[in-house]
Amino acid sequence: MIADQRLASALQALPLFPLQSTVFFPHTLLPLHVFEERYRQLTEHVLEGHGHLGVVWRDATCCGGPFAELAPVACVGRVVHHERLADGRYHVLVQGVARAALRQELPREGLLYHRALAERLVADDHERVDDELHALRACYARLLQHCPEAGYALGELPLCLHEPCVLADVACSCLLQDLAARQRALAEPSVLRRLRCANEALASLLLDGLPMPKCGPH
Repeated sequence: MIADQRLASALQALPLFPLQSTVFFPHTLLPLHVFEERYRQLTEHVLEGHGHLGVVWRDATCCGGPFAELAPVACVGRVVHHERLADGRYHVLVQGVARAALRQELPREGLLYHRALAERLVADDHERVDDELHALRACYARLLQHCPEAGYALGELPLCLHEPCVLADVACSCLLQDLAARQRALAEPSVLRRLRCANEALASLLLDGLPMPKCGPH
């Protein structure tokens, strides 16, 4: 498939777009305002080539990956819309398509931005997730009973999404507010464990009687 080929090509030299206050998830959307010269160059090259970039959390406490202050797992995003402004800035909309471990920093070769050799993290297809799905949907339905306004973040998605990996990422993106917790969920290849993370956050909201947080970039 062409999409898989483009993703595979991107992972061989993944352009990195670091963000200090955002952990991006697959199956979600992220708007980017690109104004720095190095990321304008990155955007131009991405648009001319395979169309993918790695959105990675810039974490000052992180020192175990191939790049200083960058988390070792990124969300690979595909550019689905872009607008180039008259002054050279870009408005870009990125769709998360995969999680990837950054394995090796690549030579800059005159480029202004970082690139990495990356490896896609794939979930185990044999995990049994029915119990976690049932718990998530039950908790969410109960939360909506007590706090109908909580539905503005996820709407009916937990009740109608049938693909566990999609639901796990969308729920974690909306429910997890702490950046370190979000990064742990992003780096977790297990759908079962990501669903558990979402369930714990949802159960806390239900027990606390609080409305759900806004869903969006962090």
